[in-house]
Amino acid sequence: MPRKPQRFKAPYFFTAVVLLVLLVTVSVVYSVPFISKETELSMGRSADKEVVQQYGIYQDKALQLYVNQLGQTLVSKLVNKEFPKFFFKLVDSSDINAFALPGGYIYVTRGLLAALNSEAELASVIGHEIGHVTLHHGAKMMIRSIGAQILSFGGAIASPKNAGQWLAVSSAMFQQINMGYGREAELESDAIGMMNATDAGYQPIGMVNFLRNLRNQEIMSGQAYHSFQASHPETKERIVKAGLMASSLSRNNSHLKDNQNSYLSRLHGLVYGGKKHARDNRRYKPKHLVIYRVQKGDTLESIAVKEMGDKRHALEIAVINGRKENTPLKPDISLKIIKEGSYVKDKSLHLSPDPAS
Repeated sequence: MPRKPQRFKAPYFFTAVVLLVLLVTVSVVYSVPFISKETELSMGRSADKEVVQQYGIYQDKALQLYVNQLGQTLVSKLVNKEFPKFFFKLVDSSDINAFALPGGYIYVTRGLLAALNSEAELASVIGHEIGHVTLHHGAKMMIRSIGAQILSFGGAIASPKNAGQWLAVSSAMFQQINMGYGREAELESDAIGMMNATDAGYQPIGMVNFLRNLRNQEIMSGQAYHSFQASHPETKERIVKAGLMASSLSRNNSHLKDNQNSYLSRLHGLVYGGKKHARDNRRYKPKHLVIYRVQKGDTLESIAVKEMGDKRHALEIAVINGRKENTPLKPDISLKIIKEGSYVKDKSLHLSPDPAS
């Protein structure tokens, strides 16, 4: 089980409050002086076509609607949306990733959904990406990288006559997606995402659980979330600061939800692993997730034997569910299990709902 957040002393609490105020101020007044919002929209709209072509849309209508609905709920809680519309898409990639383009285009990979363990975690991650959009991190980074002159084409930025300029813009944009926006921007977006998730009724500790789980999964698999490296000193700082803020935000909100069981129930049958993008032609053994409801007396080893035929899979089950191997299991909680083969829908499956909050 993820560790409970520590009780922080008063000086840390006041520091967190000051940080909250500063971040809210920054999100309102820190804009891009050299390019218009119309240019950012044009950049995002044009790059969206490239993203869809590169990754492909994951073919599950229910999950697509779910990701979009959660994203729109978070946007509805913003004081300053910056852009009139936001677009949320689930892309077909095994990479553990989420990223945002200028203008309100936000993407989540199926690999990320498989790595998360609650709706609160997903809300924090999507809120983090919304923060990149509203704080104009992409546009600011590109101005620093390639200058404002190339970005001044506005609505014509992706027209055939400006093909050379658009190539420079799109190349810089996707490089930033893969590398992240730097320490300060990531910390800003962590905070904005946690505040946004809390405003929407979710436990802000979801971000902390996500970051800790990412660290463990990266150590086990070598696969890293963009801008997040387990061995980097700033990663520990990011987790500590997220923990401080989660403690502060939760202090006066006793009815926040995590929606763990209902989130996991949506992942039953999700394709696991496999191709990273549409042009990935390597051969992968098909795998998918099933959701197991814990019975009285179950342990990770007994579940591994019952569901996978080998108790050595207990560690794999622990890691993908963000748990420790020796943590006792409570009946009726849900766990993700990786199964080989393609998913065959079981209409008789019934999963327990989340307890009333």
